[in-house]
Amino acid sequence: MKKVFLVCLSAFLLVGLFDLSQSLGQTKKPVVIRLVCPAPEGDWPLNFKDQELAKRFNERAKGEYVIQVYSGGALAKLPEYFDAVRTGVIEMADAPWGMYSFLDQRMGLLELPFLFDNSEATVSAIKELEAMYDKLMQEKFNAKGIGLMYTGGLQLFSRRPVRTMEDWKGLLVGVFSPSVAALVKGLGASPVTVMWVDMYEALQKKVIEASGQGTHGGVVTGLPDICKHVTFFLGIAAWNGYLLNLDVWKKMPKHIQNIFVEEVGKAASWMTEVTTTKLFDEDMKVFREKGVSVYLVPKTERDRWADALKSYREQEFSKAGEFGAKVKKLAEEANRKYPRYTERSLY
Repeated sequence: MKKVFLVCLSAFLLVGLFDLSQSLGQTKKPVVIRLVCPAPEGDWPLNFKDQELAKRFNERAKGEYVIQVYSGGALAKLPEYFDAVRTGVIEMADAPWGMYSFLDQRMGLLELPFLFDNSEATVSAIKELEAMYDKLMQEKFNAKGIGLMYTGGLQLFSRRPVRTMEDWKGLLVGVFSPSVAALVKGLGASPVTVMWVDMYEALQKKVIEASGQGTHGGVVTGLPDICKHVTFFLGIAAWNGYLLNLDVWKKMPKHIQNIFVEEVGKAASWMTEVTTTKLFDEDMKVFREKGVSVYLVPKTERDRWADALKSYREQEFSKAGEFGAKVKKLAEEANRKYPRYTERSLY
């Protein structure tokens, strides 16, 4: 009898230990959030900020959740990011929200030509814009929009000086988005569609005479080797932001949501700060070393350029209805509050 009791007790303990080990194994298996980033592995600062975000989040989540970064087009191509997150093919993306106007016209309002007068006005509007677009994304794309960040203003890299609206006439300008094409055409030049990674070759072969793009993007792709003139005018404010599949967000425990919001916020704030301080200084140094002439368009001249695109802006605001009216009002208030006009403020 004693022997039977011991055998039964042993069996009971073994079953209990097995169940415990299974339970522990299940709790230790993290929920994986795959974050896609268009920038290549090792890129600074775009890919760097995502790698650091993942590192901080993973340390704080303690194995419950883990972010894995996929760089340079892995898992999905940039134009596919919104649909991939919406359908759950991937959980999270770092993307330039404005380019997805082909999915919803309201997304393109972020990149309207001359929407903001300088980087300070742009940055001041981030929180309110993020809240507006988060609501839109939750309703339209099954995604939480979070971590909107400023990544610099669009300038003109060119082979010859461009200082007045008349200088734009007939200029062949490489563009890679509808908003940039609208700006270039509105100023009297001829837009030529060229992906930003191919701008250098197109300039080298004289397919185009100039390129409209962000300052740091132009430096990274080597344009100062060919274009000895850069016109500073902040034609378009460029943005990136994160989107997280809404189902994934809703399933997160509250403490994980809090960690996620905090760490994404840190990443976005860091990127905006780097853009408006460190990158400006680094790029200006490159221009000096490469013998590039930087021309700050006088405010009165920039106002002429902005007026030339006014009807286009109003048309886009009108298409977006109440949402467009809110974006317009927000931009106007920010521009009145922050009137500074310098090379740094137009970066």
